Amino acid sequence: MKVCYLDLNVVDCTADPHVLDYDAVEKMLEDVLKVCESDVVRAINVVMLSIGEEYEIAENSEGRRVVVSEDEEYYKSDYYNVPVSEEDYEKIARGPYAKKHKVEGLVYRSDSPYERKAVKVCTTVNGEKVKIVRGRLPIGLTGVRKAIEMIRERLKDNPSFRDFVLKIGVVWDEFGDHNCSDYITADGRSTTVDYSNQDWYRDFFDWQKEYGRHIQRLAEVLGVKPEDLIDEW
Repeated sequence: MKVCYLDLNVVDCTADPHVLDYDAVEKMLEDVLKVCESDVVRAINVVMLSIGEEYEIAENSEGRRVVVSEDEEYYKSDYYNVPVSEEDYEKIARGPYAKKHKVEGLVYRSDSPYERKAVKVCTTVNGEKVKIVRGRLPIGLTGVRKAIEMIRERLKDNPSFRDFVLKIGVVWDEFGDHNCSDYITADGRSTTVDYSNQDWYRDFFDWQKEYGRHIQRLAEVLGVKPEDLIDEW
């Protein structure tokens, strides 16, 4: 006889996708902002925006030729993390500044690696010279708004613009901390948004508790049926 032990405290980082398809990019951006501004999202700890093509760049490292992937343009916010240590709990973001940026309850970790906009010319594996742009976004909800504004500026110049991915790390209100899978990913190329989450394990024996409430609340904000968010399962 074989016995299998299940440890519910050990969870992998394979996210449960909650994907919605969109007919229009503007509606997609409106929904992302609506969710981030709602009480379904307790806090926002990272915002990342990539625009344009991804290039394979040829570089030299200690005499070896290496190939790295680089987004044509990439912008990132400052990064906050969920408090873990006793020291963290003494540095939790509170007050009007934290509320404005929706980083309440988080702990400051480090600056964005991009203090200001930087442009460098790189050589692709095909020998093409390309410009790679890196820049900084504001933190939290303010960073989400700025990233969406940047996408909308592109859409003004080119209504068919779809070459972007906006990724937002969130703390969902029902769970109160940031799981490695808790990201809202808006993909302009596929005109989809994945409101990803993997906290089902908290209600392993009763799906209708926190996880079910989360899906119901998210569906209400988006104006869809809960089933629309779990069709990918």
